[in-house]
Amino acid sequence: MLDVKLKRGPQVVLPKDAALIAGFTGLGAGDKVIDTGAGSGWLSVFLGNIVGKDGKVTAYEKREEFADIARKNVRKAGLDGIVEIKVKDAALGFDETGVNLVTLDCADSDLLVPNAFAALKKGGWCVGYVPHVEQARKFVLAGEAQGFTHMRTVECIVRDWLIRERGCRPENTGLTHTGFLSFLRKP
Repeated sequence: MLDVKLKRGPQVVLPKDAALIAGFTGLGAGDKVIDTGAGSGWLSVFLGNIVGKDGKVTAYEKREEFADIARKNVRKAGLDGIVEIKVKDAALGFDETGVNLVTLDCADSDLLVPNAFAALKKGGWCVGYVPHVEQARKFVLAGEAQGFTHMRTVECIVRDWLIRERGCRPENTGLTHTGFLSFLRKP
């Protein structure tokens, strides 16, 4: 993904957060994923590169103009056939079942938890990506009420360091808060 310049429309999930999703869930080649709130498709492309030709990423986006950007990014990344962008409101349910991972990067993601539970296979993961800690709380509580096990909620902050002869210190700028990631697992 990093060697291809993807277009940025709506807010994107950056590689620092996408890597945590892949790492903490153990996502691998051949897995099936639902990515909800595709936006510009950056997370879908990242996940598509991991699941590869034997896997599948189905991304739900209810806004046609965002889905169009995501489709173009998928094509640019060479992932046609691996990543599919659907224009559909995820509140109406998912068409897929037996998936390994559902990501929910959308407003009121807590309301989509039952749909994620129904789509996941046993041991599957549901990850909520939200900007506010109050939303993370609502998401986790909705997940536990649905029957998920809350594994962790994290925030990933990346801070570059200035390394020089006379001393080392953090840079004055960095990539700090982008969102909270809450990891739920279907028992």
